[in-house]
Amino acid sequence: MSLLLAAGALLGVGCRRDAWDTDPEHLLRFSTYDADGVEDDTMFFDTVFATVGSVTLPLKVYNDHDAALLIDEIALVMGQASEFRVNVNGQPMGSQPIRDVVLAGGDSMYVFVEVTVNPDEAAGDAPFLISEQLRFSTKGTDQNVGLLAKGQNAVFHGGPELYTTLSCDEVWDASLPHVMYGRLIVEEGCSLTLMPGTKVYGHAGSGIWVRGGTLLAEGEVDNKVRFAGDRLENAYQDDAGQWGLTFEITDTLSGNLVNYSAFRGGIWLDRAVDCRLDHVEILNATVGLWVDSVGTGATRALTLTNSVIDNAESIGLLSQSGSIAGYNNLVSNCGQACGYFALGGDIQLHLTTFANYGNASSGIRQFPTVYLNDWYEAFDGSLQWRPFSPETEWRNCIVWGNNANLDDFSEFVVDMWDPSIYQAPLVTSSAVHDQSDNFPAFIVDANTTVNVAPPFVSPLDRDFHLSGNASVWLGAPSSPPFTVFEVSADLEGTPRSTSSPTKGCFERVP
Repeated sequence: MSLLLAAGALLGVGCRRDAWDTDPEHLLRFSTYDADGVEDDTMFFDTVFATVGSVTLPLKVYNDHDAALLIDEIALVMGQASEFRVNVNGQPMGSQPIRDVVLAGGDSMYVFVEVTVNPDEAAGDAPFLISEQLRFSTKGTDQNVGLLAKGQNAVFHGGPELYTTLSCDEVWDASLPHVMYGRLIVEEGCSLTLMPGTKVYGHAGSGIWVRGGTLLAEGEVDNKVRFAGDRLENAYQDDAGQWGLTFEITDTLSGNLVNYSAFRGGIWLDRAVDCRLDHVEILNATVGLWVDSVGTGATRALTLTNSVIDNAESIGLLSQSGSIAGYNNLVSNCGQACGYFALGGDIQLHLTTFANYGNASSGIRQFPTVYLNDWYEAFDGSLQWRPFSPETEWRNCIVWGNNANLDDFSEFVVDMWDPSIYQAPLVTSSAVHDQSDNFPAFIVDANTTVNVAPPFVSPLDRDFHLSGNASVWLGAPSSPPFTVFEVSADLEGTPRSTSSPTKGCFERVP
């Protein structure tokens, strides 16, 4: 990562010596900032994976006096052994200190610092600290600024821009975090298993491509499997689009070569076979989870249960003719849609909340919270119809978002070629928002509320529990198709009513 300089006015060493400040009491003043931009007395770098570079932090250096100060030397105390890197006045500090920097009276300058932490085998899976001092020598007096970083060992997979086929039936455990680079491929006939508590962090452009294989990520209510971006600093906590499969493609358009990027989500299930995600969190991806058609011989592509997809840059859960079953899921705060179910498929999602109150997109969000579609126009102009299966049903679900207060906007959009072919409602005992004139009302059943705002506790705080005790928020049994045992607790493990559960992923507790 390159280091940039945004400096105040600096005087060159050609200044007359008799113009420099010679008072031994007149020294430099420092103002440091942490990764959140808060002023601090030590430059502190939040957790950084070993071998992965940090963010760049600024150190502001002041001369509060009238005459110029000559800084004889700026150096890292540990010299070449230091894991920190420094840039002063556009000049990176190499093997030697930076010398003879003049700071004009009443002026200031920025010094920028980064760190790349070396692995510490003795630390194991525990975070470890590294420290350093940045020394400023002026008029024979040394002033030190503390540098402190928290390191974390990790297991690294793949490489930047590479396609890496994982070993067949590979298992990732929770002993160390796992960091992904490039495209990690689970081939046909093979599986990747993630044990409870496994933490997986994706670098930009990275993700898991299940290409005919099986992904098994089965956590526990208090020991989840977690996917997120590999920047652990607090400044990146809510930064959408940090990771996700990216493919650079060259194509011909009107006789000209065109380069573009294609995205396929943090996890792409491409003709996948019986994948299971239970108690999983997928955070801050481009697209959270992308599900294409089911693999040969599979019961379905994905069983998704008790899981959270949050803060995707575009779409949280995307399906194209996918085969998905599940319950107790929360898909929230995405830049475009939380759920995008195109080209039909076999979808059975119960007790799921789609809540879009995110600000990942610029301006007003143009997409609904949930979109259903069963047709497309082919390259030759013909219309291709892909109806949803007769078993498809969204039951006990909530579809709402912060655009529900806009005129002529629907958070739930149904785009069907011929809705009348569906013999039974696709949406039952749910709560949706729709203001379109041509909405096919028979797609939802009589126990589904339309345009009744769910009483979320605090959407701004990502709290999508329902408050109050109104009976309108009680749904219908989700067994069958799921067993009573499967739906007897909610996303957080709270016991559920199996006869009249609360709509959405959380059971309402009196």
